[in-house]
Amino acid sequence: MRPRTDDVAATALDCDREPGLEAVEAVLAEVLASISPVRECEVVAVGDALGRVTAAEVRTPLPLPPFDHSAVDGFGIATADLGRAGVRLRVVEEIAAGARPDLAIGAGEAARLLTGAPIPAGVAAVLFEERCRRHGDVVQPLTPAGNGANIRRKGEDVGRDEVIVEAGTILDARHLALLAAAGVTQLPVVRRLAVAVLSNGDELREPGAALPPGMVHDCNRPMLLALLAGAHVAARDGGLHRDDADALTRALADAASGDLVICSGGASGSDTDHVERAILRCGGEARRARLQLKPGKPIVLGRIGRCPVLGLPGNPVAAMVNFLLFGRPAIRALAGARVERHTGQAAIAAEMIPHHPGRREFLPARIVGGDAAGGVRVAKLGRGGSARLRPLTLADGLVDIAAGRGDVETDEAVAFHSFAAILTH
Repeated sequence: MRPRTDDVAATALDCDREPGLEAVEAVLAEVLASISPVRECEVVAVGDALGRVTAAEVRTPLPLPPFDHSAVDGFGIATADLGRAGVRLRVVEEIAAGARPDLAIGAGEAARLLTGAPIPAGVAAVLFEERCRRHGDVVQPLTPAGNGANIRRKGEDVGRDEVIVEAGTILDARHLALLAAAGVTQLPVVRRLAVAVLSNGDELREPGAALPPGMVHDCNRPMLLALLAGAHVAARDGGLHRDDADALTRALADAASGDLVICSGGASGSDTDHVERAILRCGGEARRARLQLKPGKPIVLGRIGRCPVLGLPGNPVAAMVNFLLFGRPAIRALAGARVERHTGQAAIAAEMIPHHPGRREFLPARIVGGDAAGGVRVAKLGRGGSARLRPLTLADGLVDIAAGRGDVETDEAVAFHSFAAILTH
């Protein structure tokens, strides 16, 4: 017999009000406090540094830009001619980017400058080409120019020996451009983190394997390995394991030779859940945390030797949410990178979103429009749930509802985490 709707609601409400649930931020603080950053590093070429984490600050060996140059196509004029609209100036030199000026510019003279061209001696400002009239070797400014106009000064971006990339930076295309501009060819980065990913559960089979009654394919390892993909992480498939304490103990002991172990399944603490016990049997320490979180209330926090172990729930959506909340910050901390608290972007609920106070809840949602202030309007997508993957693939992100909040009414503000932002490093 199916439970009545009001019975289901009452059960959900009881779960939300369960005593002793721990706040996500408090547990995250505990996870981060237990992590010691990896200190080993290596030197790599800038061209190979995308996605790596800097092991030390990087300073520029030269100022940027390295010389005064023209910001526009135009005419360089002397100080004496700055305020003289309509004055006739003789063009004495034409300079392109990469050329070297031969002359100094004096009163009544001008230099034709292309964008990026070095500034000749005597030039006080560069006039826009469009604001001048030229007849042969004579140019007339149509509007006056102020001192320094359209000149990019040497070192105005950064001065020589200034820090251009901080230690603990995950390098992206912006940083590589700056490093290349500064002439940096190599830099020290943290070695790649060794992270092992395990799944356990008697009901799980490898993707593609035949499914006897009651069995499902393991989707957590492919998902978690994909979430870990990045240049500063060397993720290893730790395999699929049955609900067997001895086998799981051996698997965890082997995986703990790396920097971090992430396993899914076996976190709830039932008779067949062995993650916590297996960590203890390895000589480690572990505890189960019951979170003010939906989906994904139970997780295991552990350590075997120096290696942290994070035990995630078995349901895939719960595993993803917990990885984003705890796994990714842990990896950043291990790499010595800045740990960012993703608070999401401000959004407006396009319709009422039911929510019982007690647990912070993440729900798949779609962007369905915008508002006058440039924000987005979002709508919950389907029923959601900790095991329903299809809504995730149709959603644009996750709505984040605070634990103490009740129903989110139409047109009320709500936090929204775009997948474009949270599924990348």
